[in-house]
Amino acid sequence: MSGRSAAVVLVAAAAVGAAWPWFAAHRAQASAASTAPVYADYRTRNATIAFDEAQARRDPDDQITRRMLGAEYLQRFRETGDLNDVTRALAAAMRSLQLQRQGNDAALSVVASCELALHKFPAALAAERDALAAEPFNDEARAQIASILMEMGRYAEARSILDRPRDRDPNPTWMSIRARYDELTGNLTGARLLMAQATAMVDGMPSIAAYARSWYHMREAQLAFEAGDEDAAKAGFAEALRVFPDNAMALLFQAKLHRAQRDWPRTLASATRSAQLYPLPQALGYEADAQRALGDAAAARTTDALIGAEQRLFNAQGINDRLLAMYYAEHREHLHEALRAALSDLAKRGDEIYADDTTAWVYAAIGRWDAARAYSQRAVRYGTQDPEVQYHAGIIAWHTGHTAEARRRLAAALATNPHFHPFYADDARRVLTQLGS
Repeated sequence: MSGRSAAVVLVAAAAVGAAWPWFAAHRAQASAASTAPVYADYRTRNATIAFDEAQARRDPDDQITRRMLGAEYLQRFRETGDLNDVTRALAAAMRSLQLQRQGNDAALSVVASCELALHKFPAALAAERDALAAEPFNDEARAQIASILMEMGRYAEARSILDRPRDRDPNPTWMSIRARYDELTGNLTGARLLMAQATAMVDGMPSIAAYARSWYHMREAQLAFEAGDEDAAKAGFAEALRVFPDNAMALLFQAKLHRAQRDWPRTLASATRSAQLYPLPQALGYEADAQRALGDAAAARTTDALIGAEQRLFNAQGINDRLLAMYYAEHREHLHEALRAALSDLAKRGDEIYADDTTAWVYAAIGRWDAARAYSQRAVRYGTQDPEVQYHAGIIAWHTGHTAEARRRLAAALATNPHFHPFYADDARRVLTQLGS
């Protein structure tokens, strides 16, 4: 996708902007010592889709081709961000299911992925559960169910699945989703260890899609940044982009790293490239921040206008973007629209940690501190070490008279990553000084 008028990309793992790579199970027979060449399958994606489309026209009753075509459309969506491919994938998979429902778990998994991309979480969960019913011992489907449950804030149910894998062989998909659970529930060190092991396995798989392999390196880098390990984060993002150069999400989070370091030229380069590929409001926001920091106010105003245009595209699709709400809250602008987006996201996701955190921070920006406090307490109820979430909770605790908690949370944020944000990290230090800590 080129240009900022392209269709808006949707990202399922909204807390950190990460999209889970739903691909067929690969048994882990590799280690870090056996790194495979990159399988650049994305270069032939359009040709593969054209072949499958022609085959589907020749034989309209071929459910296998329809299922395969749906999977290819879905993979192209991940690679290019064209939301139309989600619609195409859903239609192809549904046609496959019409032709053969029994045992067609692969088509059901495509349906689940599509519904997840559209933020239709109950429908995604139902489809993935149907896929598991079609193949009861499929740990891949069980892991994806746990992932969707986390997107809906149902962490106890997710853990009950993730604590009991049925397959004794290491599975990188399972490990990456377990790492996500550990990250959200206060075990950042364990999450990093699991993600590193999963990434090493994936690096040894010669037939894994380049985007999926890139995704693992991106997630490992995200966790490194969250933990304040800047060198590992830089290396991880660089490797993600070596494997799949057009990984807009890796560019986005690379921009976030540079932004936290106040390296504004690199922030601008990464954010601009990410926004050119996928015009997500978060990428455009980082671009505007860098333009302002570098003294280009006119360019920043133009980029801000693009953020508004992208917001309208999201609204037209019936999908909200909590990252847009967070951007508005951070910049203290369009706060009523930010609250609408935050509450809409909360309604769709339920009691999910980052939905709670976003709502809390928007209420804080408005000055409704008691409402902010209620949601911030929900956001930190599992002990996440995410320094930005801890900072939000600490500032809200301070404004609502919970001084000891404010000290503890602000100190925890800085202990995890002393450079977690270009402005909030310094503010946390300022408030701690003011509190006498």
